[in-house]
Amino acid sequence: MTTALVHIALVAYVAAATLFLVWLVRPQRLSAPDSISLLISAGRALLLVGVVLHLGSFGYARAQSGIAAAGLGSDEWKGGQLFSLLAAVTVVGYLILDFRYKLPVAGAFVAPFTVAVMVPAHLVHTGSRQIAPPLVHSAELTLHVGAAALGTAALGLAFAISLLYLLGEKQIKTKHPGRLFSRLPSLDLIDRAGWRLSVWGFVFLSVAIATGSLVSKESTGSSFPLQPKEGFAVLAWALLAGLIQARLVAGWRGRRVALLVVAGFLLLVGTYAGLLSRPQQGSTVSMLLGVH
Repeated sequence: MTTALVHIALVAYVAAATLFLVWLVRPQRLSAPDSISLLISAGRALLLVGVVLHLGSFGYARAQSGIAAAGLGSDEWKGGQLFSLLAAVTVVGYLILDFRYKLPVAGAFVAPFTVAVMVPAHLVHTGSRQIAPPLVHSAELTLHVGAAALGTAALGLAFAISLLYLLGEKQIKTKHPGRLFSRLPSLDLIDRAGWRLSVWGFVFLSVAIATGSLVSKESTGSSFPLQPKEGFAVLAWALLAGLIQARLVAGWRGRRVALLVVAGFLLLVGTYAGLLSRPQQGSTVSMLLGVH
């Protein structure tokens, strides 16, 4: 049942990505605006259906005492589940963002990204590993993984928004802006949306780092055994802290903020890249996976 829900959700994500991309590349016809809005509405509806089924698969697995979403409260971790959870949370974040700011152009980035994450997470075979016994049903682990997923999703959306800002600014400077520019809202709206997402990302990342320290201490007695993966997370956190300081104190806006957000997210990607390799002994990831 869980596998069926995930596969149906993936089909919905693929269909949504197709509709958003068709809308993005299709010439805008003033004589037929309804056909354009229909593509957007259908894409949004498919994303909503997909994420409801996707989250439902996590809930069903939990109810059946199987492998829970991202190993929360379970004694096993299936490779790729964290990335699957990240994809679902990103879609939820985008739907909220789109409801607030009306940014269908971001859907043309989020929907394909979701498909790209879901395929290796659920269709490529990965083994299961035991979580270290002290972490089974750990409240700190639940909070840590949840905050990490929420923070990464917020920063991933901020990253996409920042890229849109940089592309829009570049096209403004040209005498012949491309089709993407006609799909963009005002740069001021993009800047405000990216800023708020960055703040939320910083808050959740702070919680993830703090609870990660508690998880490490609970498992090994060491508060924060720093490894390259954790180092990337701390660097991303520090960069975001500097960004918030520059925005509030120095009044930074626009391009400089967008570039810092891009840099911060790329640093955070380094943390997740480490999950694809064998964790080092003593790292937070190794404790989650039970590798010794």
